Amino acid sequence: MIRRIDLTLYDWPLVVLTLGINLSGLFILASAAPSPRLWKMQIVWAGLAIFAAVVLQIFRKDTIYRYAYWLYFLTLLLLIAVLFVGREVNGARSWFVLGPVRLQPSELAKLALIIALAYYLRNRRLRRLSDYIGPLLLAIPPIALTIIEPDLGSALVMSAVVFGILFVRGLPWKHLVLAILLVAVATPTIVWPKLKPYQQERILVVLNPARDPLGAGFQVIQSMIAIGSGGVMGKGYGQGTQAQLGFIPERQTDFIFSVLAEEMGLIGALAILLAYAALFYRLAVMAMEALHDSDRLLIVGIITLLAFQVLVNVGVTLGIAPVTGITLPLFSYGGTSLLTTYLALGLAQLVYRDRYEPV
Repeated sequence: MIRRIDLTLYDWPLVVLTLGINLSGLFILASAAPSPRLWKMQIVWAGLAIFAAVVLQIFRKDTIYRYAYWLYFLTLLLLIAVLFVGREVNGARSWFVLGPVRLQPSELAKLALIIALAYYLRNRRLRRLSDYIGPLLLAIPPIALTIIEPDLGSALVMSAVVFGILFVRGLPWKHLVLAILLVAVATPTIVWPKLKPYQQERILVVLNPARDPLGAGFQVIQSMIAIGSGGVMGKGYGQGTQAQLGFIPERQTDFIFSVLAEEMGLIGALAILLAYAALFYRLAVMAMEALHDSDRLLIVGIITLLAFQVLVNVGVTLGIAPVTGITLPLFSYGGTSLLTTYLALGLAQLVYRDRYEPV
C-alpha cells in the first residue's frame, strides 16, 4: 500500500517543466492580479499542491486503482452537495466556500473520472455498441451534474477526457464516424435550444466579435487588442495598458494569456506554448512506455485533460473559441485547479514509476 520514495524512478524533465510553467504563471500573475492578495493565495495553493503531489508518491499504484470507484463516488457526492450548500459565483453554484478558501468539486471530479475510466477499461475492448454502456454510465453523472450547476467549461473538459480515453482504447472508425454524425445532428436540434441566451451569444461572438462590442464581445475584443499590441517583444513587465488599466476582464484567470502576450510579446507567448508542448511530449513518452492498459489510459486522460484546457483557454483569448471559463493549467489563478493539476501530474509520475508492477 505504501512504499519508500525512490527519486531515481521518476521522470525529472516532467518535474522541471511543471515547476517552470507554474513559476512563470506566478510571475505573470503578480502583474495581472487585480489584488496582491490573489497572488499570495496562489503561492499558498502552489505550496499545498506540490506537497499533495509529493505525498501521493508514498502510495502504490494498486492502491490508487483499488479505490478508483470510491474516489469517483465521493466526487459525485461532492457535486451533488455543492448544488445545495455551495455558493453561487458568476451565476454558477460550483463552489464550497470555507472562509477564505474556495473549493470547486468539479475539478476533483475530472481526475476521479480519469482514474475510474482507466481502471474500468483496463481489460475491456470497444467492439460493439454495447461496450460503451459502462464508460457512459461512468461519464454521464459527473458531466450532467456540472451542467446543472451550470459549469459548461468543466462539462466540456470531462467530455474531451472521455473521448480521448476511448479513442486511445481503440475506438473503431465506424463508431467514430457515427459519434460525429450524432454530434452534428444533436448540436443544432438538442444542444443549441437548451443553451441559455448568454451562452448562445458567446458562441455567435466567435464568428463576429463586433456584433456586441460592449457586451458579449467585449472580453474577446479587449483580449485581441492586448495580444496584438504586445508585438514581438512586448510592452514590458507590468506595462501592459490593457491589463493594468483593467480593460481585460478576469485577467488573472480566463485571460491571463492575454496579459502574458501583451507584456512579454510573441516571444514570451511562444515560450510558454513550447513549454506546454514539451510537457505533453513527456507525458506521451511515459504513456508509450507504460506496460499496462490502465496506466496508459490514465496518462492519456491526463494529457487530454491538460491539453484541452490549454487549447480552449488560448483559443478564447485569440477569439477562435467561445468564452467557457476554462483556465490555463499551472498558470491561471485558481487553487482547486492548481491542486488538481499537480495531483494529476503526480498520479502520472506514480503509475509511470510503478509501470512494471501488475494492476
